[in-house]
Amino acid sequence: MNTKIMMVLMVTCLLTFGIISPVNAAETQTAVIATTAPDWSSGALSVISVDPVGGPRVAQNSLEPSGSDLTVVSHEKYFYRMERSGANNITKYDVNKPDAPIWQFSTEGDEANSNPHDLVFVNEEKAYLIRYGSDKAWIVDPSAESESAFKIGELDLSNYSDDDGYPEMDSGIIVDNMLFITLQRIDTSGGWGNYTYNTPYIAVFDTITDMEIDIQNCDCDLKGIAIEAIFNLLAIQYVDDSNRIYVQGVGNWDQSNGDASGGIVQVNPATYETALILLDSPVYGAVSGMAIVSGTKGYFVGYAGWGNNTLYSFDPSCGCDVTAVPGFENISISGMQSGVYTDKNNMLWVCNQSTAAVDILNTVTDTVDESVSTGLNPNKVVFCSQGSPDDSNSSSSGCFISVLNHQ
Repeated sequence: MNTKIMMVLMVTCLLTFGIISPVNAAETQTAVIATTAPDWSSGALSVISVDPVGGPRVAQNSLEPSGSDLTVVSHEKYFYRMERSGANNITKYDVNKPDAPIWQFSTEGDEANSNPHDLVFVNEEKAYLIRYGSDKAWIVDPSAESESAFKIGELDLSNYSDDDGYPEMDSGIIVDNMLFITLQRIDTSGGWGNYTYNTPYIAVFDTITDMEIDIQNCDCDLKGIAIEAIFNLLAIQYVDDSNRIYVQGVGNWDQSNGDASGGIVQVNPATYETALILLDSPVYGAVSGMAIVSGTKGYFVGYAGWGNNTLYSFDPSCGCDVTAVPGFENISISGMQSGVYTDKNNMLWVCNQSTAAVDILNTVTDTVDESVSTGLNPNKVVFCSQGSPDDSNSSSSGCFISVLNHQ
């Protein structure tokens, strides 16, 4: 391997669906992308350098072939591939050796299909494994060297379960020592096409005690934050400059009957108050993804139909100034469904499945800085970052994620 590629890969992984710290421009950052075949027969990973601005960025594609139902998260110099329904495992990698697994552990407990969706980090020795097919989130030690040492506790979410027996936990973030977990509460017991969408919730846990916080002050079963205006929650993100949590739901995807069931809601993490800022519209369809850059600049994906999506910019402080981003109309945009963050250069990586590439969008000018092929269709992007070698006092970076995910 030549020196240039070695320099590109000498990075550490930076991600939590939570508090986002500024990234020093001198840091080295790389992206890890989960990809899938167009016919969903297989999946793999891509690794792409974040720099240089303007390109050409260096890419390695088709790493670690796997099944197609996969996602990735990262923390410090590690990233974690989760194979979901049907496989139910998590694999840890050092980003410097992205094709050499450190370990692979099962995510199965008593259930038959735990379907891992997210891993939310407190630190390198404690994280929360969000398991869509269970009513228990796991508390895990990502530094564990054996499977028996991996699981160190549980969070019981069974009170939020509906008639199918599960609360459908999807994703999470950590803000001020509080873990916020989205619960879709979709009752699938009626079979495909007959789902019941119950009121979704965000459950809140103290990350020090791992006890649920009674947001309602009710001493009742459902102690969390009820999200009344939208359902089928997909993305959750915290933005520091507005001190708000943003949660996006897609509803039932179908706008043909005028059902405005999806959109974006903001949550005040200090008071837990909610406010609706954007609803589905016949103009742009279902709100199927979200990326909030700041308190006044954000993006969402308008879903008009399978493979027919448009990226819109808007002002999340008012839900106004909705504008289609030139070059991103009527294409297949994957996800943005687990909370999307920009890279250290304030670029948003958009998974364009129409061209099997990531389109790297300058969020100041809303122009494409570079498009980089990922071989297979890109589904989710996480950023891995390492502190500046010139800063002898720097500690390990926290983690971000630019996610363009699974739909």
